Amino acid sequence: MQLVPWNPWRDLQEVQEAFDRAFGQKMRQWQLPALAASWRPAVDVIDGEDKLIVKAELPGVKKEDVSILVSEDQISLKGEIKRDEEVKEKDYFRSERFYGSFSRTIPLPAPVDQSKAKATFNEGVLEISLPKAGGDKPKQVNVSIE
Repeated sequence: MQLVPWNPWRDLQEVQEAFDRAFGQKMRQWQLPALAASWRPAVDVIDGEDKLIVKAELPGVKKEDVSILVSEDQISLKGEIKRDEEVKEKDYFRSERFYGSFSRTIPLPAPVDQSKAKATFNEGVLEISLPKAGGDKPKQVNVSIE
């Protein structure tokens, strides 16, 4: 009998490979983290009567480090997270750092008017308001955070 190193992602990799065989690469909705180093923000999409609201949780991210790109049928969030935490006490010292980038593209349930998109950022929550479309619109628009 041979010992095999434990890999916590092995079961997930097998499930992902099974989905890839069954549905192909285009059906992949999630990616395995590279040694648990990647991070993706949690996102909610709320479909209102005349607009869509997209809320993303971005704790520890500054609004200057976030970029929003909207097309008619999807929204992309990209940015960087930089977090330093240092604790100095009489008997111990602890320092933790986390740096990395994130990217998330979310399909939208209805076409939107990108030119009227508005975004706010408050206490680590990014909220983007996207009015539903009614005609010909540009392909993509960058949205600035107020």
